[in-house]
Amino acid sequence: MTGNEKKGYFFVFLTGVFFAFEVIGFKEVFRRTNLSPEMAAFYGVGFAFLVVTPFLLGSKHRREKLTTTVRRDGFILLLGTFSNAMGIVLYYYALKQTDLGPAAILIKTTVLYNVILGVIFLGERFKDREILGFFLSIVGIYLISTLQGQIHLLSAFCILLSAFLFAIQSYMIKKYIPEILGLEYAYLRLFLLCVFFLLYSLWIGSFLVPHWHIIVTLGFFSLLGYFLGRAFYFEAHNYLPISKLNATLLFEPIFLLFVGILFLNEPFDMQKILGGAIILVGLYLIVFHKRKVK
Repeated sequence: MTGNEKKGYFFVFLTGVFFAFEVIGFKEVFRRTNLSPEMAAFYGVGFAFLVVTPFLLGSKHRREKLTTTVRRDGFILLLGTFSNAMGIVLYYYALKQTDLGPAAILIKTTVLYNVILGVIFLGERFKDREILGFFLSIVGIYLISTLQGQIHLLSAFCILLSAFLFAIQSYMIKKYIPEILGLEYAYLRLFLLCVFFLLYSLWIGSFLVPHWHIIVTLGFFSLLGYFLGRAFYFEAHNYLPISKLNATLLFEPIFLLFVGILFLNEPFDMQKILGGAIILVGLYLIVFHKRKVK
């Protein structure tokens, strides 16, 4: 393993940790309140944006890197963030009415979509191990999606569509941005997400102002996931291919699955455990083959 790979895996490990805390925090807010997904996302990213703005704009060097990102990568940033925003709304909509464990597992199907995008747009071919992993993942998705009382079919569909929208961003970054500036990219993404969720909430008439402690809670967890987690994830794109990025993140749903069972009183269901295990094995087979080829 090269030094760059070690650095990339370290960034992705930090990404998984921060992503996990973000999901736990938002799930707890949804469990205790009736706040809409777009409002939760707006106040979360808005608070995080305000907190980190002095740090990003207080340095001439960082302002220059922000300018470079806008000029060089602005179009991809805009498209990727729009795709991300739609994915976030769908994911939070499903998370409000779905147990943490199944949602965390299904969202990792971004690995499947990355392979499919590679086959369609990069001229890659499915290998035997990838095909086996693909079908195993489909079986696992079916088991997870049919968990009675823990997830609805509509919620499962929303999460799977959300995973596809998340995969598009990584694909565009790897294809069109030679070297991404992770911290600056994450900051500008916060701003665009804030604008998107504000306009979306005003458009559908869901805008409201929750209690201040809810805003602070959402802001804290957004600072971990939306800013720090994403900054590390974007930075890791400079050192690892997409398949390896997703491989390392496969530990996250396992952690969240047990968090849901141990701390959120979610049921210990053998169908959930079996379905999750099959999905993760299938995704690992897909990723493992890609790692061998690379």
